[in-house]
Amino acid sequence: MDVHDRRDVLDVRNAIVSNSRFDDVNLSNTQFHNVNLSAARVQRVNLTNAKVEDANLSNAFFTNVNMSNVKIENAEVAGMMINGIRLSDLVQAYETAQTAGGN
Repeated sequence: MDVHDRRDVLDVRNAIVSNSRFDDVNLSNTQFHNVNLSAARVQRVNLTNAKVEDANLSNAFFTNVNMSNVKIENAEVAGMMINGIRLSDLVQAYETAQTAGGN
């Protein structure tokens, strides 16, 4: 099915649309629930004010992303790396600096 140069509201339920492609599409205010996006490739995406809940991001790879003011709460972060440094090492260094009176 092709949807080109249209302005429609899609209601997609209990469907398999794997291997689909979305290019130059406005999906703002769209809701995704119980969706499998494993192995998806996401490029040039605006997720400003997006809320991601109950998600499995294991083995995800983010590059060239603006994560300013991102909040991560109640997350399993074992093995998470930022710029090649394990998050657990960064937190430990921060805690050590705080204990030593650092800023």
